[in-house]
Amino acid sequence: MHVTFLFDNSILDHQPLGASYISAVLKEAGHAVSVINVDKVPDCAEQVKQLNPGLVAYSISSSSAARFFEINRAIKKKHDCFSLFGGPHAIFFPQTIEEEGIDAICTGEGEYPTLELVTALEEGRDFTRISSLSFKINGKIIRNPNRPFIPKSELNHLPFPDRELIRGQEVWKHRTGYVMAGRGCPYDCSYCFNHASRDSQPGRWTRQRSVENVLAELRWLKEKYKVIYIAFQDDTFILNRRWLREFLPRYGKEIGLPFICNVRCDLTDEEEVQLLAEAGCIRVATGIENGDDTLRKTILAKNITSEQIQKACDLYYAHGIQVVGQNMFGVPGETVDSALATIELNIRCRTHINTFSFFAPFPGTKLGELCKEQYGFSGDLRELPKEFQEKLAPSIRLENKDLIEKIGQCAHLFMSYPRVFWVTKWLLKRLPGKSLKIMYLDWLLRIRNDLMRWEIAGLPSLWHQPRFVREAIQSPLPEIPIQPVARETGPYQLGG
Repeated sequence: MHVTFLFDNSILDHQPLGASYISAVLKEAGHAVSVINVDKVPDCAEQVKQLNPGLVAYSISSSSAARFFEINRAIKKKHDCFSLFGGPHAIFFPQTIEEEGIDAICTGEGEYPTLELVTALEEGRDFTRISSLSFKINGKIIRNPNRPFIPKSELNHLPFPDRELIRGQEVWKHRTGYVMAGRGCPYDCSYCFNHASRDSQPGRWTRQRSVENVLAELRWLKEKYKVIYIAFQDDTFILNRRWLREFLPRYGKEIGLPFICNVRCDLTDEEEVQLLAEAGCIRVATGIENGDDTLRKTILAKNITSEQIQKACDLYYAHGIQVVGQNMFGVPGETVDSALATIELNIRCRTHINTFSFFAPFPGTKLGELCKEQYGFSGDLRELPKEFQEKLAPSIRLENKDLIEKIGQCAHLFMSYPRVFWVTKWLLKRLPGKSLKIMYLDWLLRIRNDLMRWEIAGLPSLWHQPRFVREAIQSPLPEIPIQPVARETGPYQLGG
């Protein structure tokens, strides 16, 4: 059977690893897979009709759900195919199956349920009892229980994610290998879906692939796909110290590519940083979130102090590793002072790059529910701030919300030019009345917008790829033949 995945630009900024694993499993079983970027085609429904798949598949977040529901309805009117929705939104909101035009949703890990469904559809067999899937058949809803998480030992038996899925997309030019060495996160931050993910299926949620299995994938990416940079996508790459002690020295010797990974500052120490640096890590991303210790601990449930964050950042810089600081504005209880403290902490930590987002009160998360109960959030998914959006959900009630939004919008200007921040902090305490403060911040915002047009030369704290990746994007791509699905079958052998 032919399966078509539909994504948008925000998903295809990186390789969608969940769908890539599913695609590899499908291809290995003999099914065909194609991709449509809905932001790149004028008529998705017409494009699907031309491809003529038997199944269209979506992996969606809550902020993109309404858009993809609408796209799916348009497709179903023009092309007779089965529709399957997966991803975080379908897992946490099983009522998604009730949406018009949706035939099935996946409420757990998707590799094997999707394969079973596609095979059953192709063979004309009954598919309505497949675990981890819910169906709507002639208006009747059938909900099946979730199977256990794929056990740790079985992760090594999955094929490597299908790189061909992103061939022809912009991210292909980056020559970056996106890799997950493990799945799951043991922490319980209140703004995250992690607690719901952990409870969605029986079995162990946090699992690690073997060192040999990850190295085999990395060799395949380096030799077959000519990648020049590795981006580990694990929520917390440094979680398992014993695994790191075995993996990182071998990575440095056998792979030797520069890489980026996600870290937690309370797990950071001299040994861990030295292991990363010697293996070739050039960047780490870490969740600073907010500059106020009380908000970070009591509201965000992230029990890391500003002192720990700064100490960790100092360690990384001492070993030549740049820090990407990840932050949110507008969390429940946010004030003008705490928003300014977030920028001040990033300045003290000398973060090389920053991501500043506006808090999204995802229903189903602890903070999302708090916002519905105490901060006026309507619960309407269409209100959720999308990636790079510069406002909070309209219905959220927050004192000085407009000032906090302006501060967040100017954050990259402040990080790129700290003297502007110190002057602004002083002025905001002394300017009489909110209107003058807003006018001043609007003036800074116009300056920020002008500087953004200069790209990183104007605002260096904005996200940018390492220089060698930027150069590769501008250079002709090496010829890379279409590769078959690969998996670890013992030590990797080129040409094997």
